[in-house]
Amino acid sequence: MASELLEMIDRVIAQETAENGGFSIENDSENWKIDNDVSAEWALSKIREEKAEAQRLINVCESQILFYETEAEKAKDSLEQKTGYLKTLLLDYFGRVPHKKTKTQESYKLPSGTLKLKFPGPKYERDDTKLVRWLKDRQMTDFVEVKESPKWGELKKVTKTAGDKVVSEDGEVIEGVTAVERAPEFTVDV
Repeated sequence: MASELLEMIDRVIAQETAENGGFSIENDSENWKIDNDVSAEWALSKIREEKAEAQRLINVCESQILFYETEAEKAKDSLEQKTGYLKTLLLDYFGRVPHKKTKTQESYKLPSGTLKLKFPGPKYERDDTKLVRWLKDRQMTDFVEVKESPKWGELKKVTKTAGDKVVSEDGEVIEGVTAVERAPEFTVDV
């Protein structure tokens, strides 16, 4: 039913454009105007078609992205499975040969690569609330960050706009805020 209606609308538009000198939206889009409900319905149907086609392409692309992400994960897992045993044997060998030692790592060079045992620094898990309390108790406030910011959402509820000025309930101009008018936004829901 819907496709029959769209075909009928296309025929009516074609007939109207033929009567008006053979105009079509494709060859004279600058002069084309929507001046009745039928042409408005035709435009909405075209928007709906374009939207559906774009969504189809987006779905295909997202599907391919998911496919390639899955393939990449499989390749990583396969690499780990195929090389894990060899890495274990190399670590055992590394422990039996004399190697260079520094504060952060130990290494052993071979012609085609280097075996390394790294010693990363500790990972710190913090409870910032307890840490701040501890610092304040010891008057170590130089290590406490204080961040002030306005509660704009709450302030906005009690203000009014006068031109480009924002004023408080008692009419005082609020410094640091300017109202910038925005153009209306036209949307088409299909």
